[in-house]
Amino acid sequence: MPHDHDPIAHDFKSGNVDNAGFVEKLGMFALRSASWMTHPIDYVGYSKAAQLVGVFLPSKRAVRTQLFEDTFFEYPYADGYWSRLVYNGDVYAKNEEDLLMAMRDVSYAYIDCGANFGYMSSIVSSKAYGEKPAIAIEADPNTFKILENNAELNQNRFEIRHNAIFSKSGEMVNIHGDKHEARSILDDEGNRGSGNVETLALDDLSTWLKHQKSEALILKLDVEGVEIDALKGATALLGQNILIMFEDHASDKTHEVSTYLMKELGMRIFYSEKHGCRELKSIEEVAKVKFNPRVGYDFVATKSDFWIERVENCKYS
Repeated sequence: MPHDHDPIAHDFKSGNVDNAGFVEKLGMFALRSASWMTHPIDYVGYSKAAQLVGVFLPSKRAVRTQLFEDTFFEYPYADGYWSRLVYNGDVYAKNEEDLLMAMRDVSYAYIDCGANFGYMSSIVSSKAYGEKPAIAIEADPNTFKILENNAELNQNRFEIRHNAIFSKSGEMVNIHGDKHEARSILDDEGNRGSGNVETLALDDLSTWLKHQKSEALILKLDVEGVEIDALKGATALLGQNILIMFEDHASDKTHEVSTYLMKELGMRIFYSEKHGCRELKSIEEVAKVKFNPRVGYDFVATKSDFWIERVENCKYS
């Protein structure tokens, strides 16, 4: 018999589901099937399928996925974004994860901006990825509670901050949006607010970074429309050996973030592919990669010789 207050247990590697009732097992199977079917089309339509599972095969419990021997990740049952992990034929962000695995022997610290539930901080701090020091920053108060729980599940081996990344610290801003994966301090569509939070400039993490004694820094920047503002608050960090992982959504035909990184900051942009990274030498080349208008594409940018050498020469197994 499953324990009502304990999470549904899911092993990512084997796909096994434990501590689940009959309806929950059917729901997990349905979620796995929907994830498998939508995977080839970048999960378009998956969130709707997950919503239906939540209605017709409901559960109020969370799902706790064991990613590695030392790593757990918990999220709400039938979540339209994270429950696709029930299908173990793919990972969350293959391009990023392949690159991070290739860099497992590099001494770097990881700043996770727009951490959501803390998936990326959980994996980079794991033994499999080289136990990197990491700090996860999330603005939305409800999402932060789940992030906090995931940090505890992983022995608090990465730090957490409840802040909104912006160009300067100390301002109070409101968080907008219905979907946790797309909440932002911007409100162009009249979305309802979900709470106030204080802003944090990235340069104010310089003290944290010094304590890590790492050779380099990876900055994951996924802050829903305020990426450029975030970079304007990172002048000191940008002068270090920094590699920026960022999303450029195909719906943005101006390629605003890529253009700013390439033309204003003088960075080189790379796209992680099947066997390694390919440099994109113009905004036109970035545009060619972004062929699906409903999907965000992950790129990396740097002007550090330290990172350029490693990114150019990395090979995925």
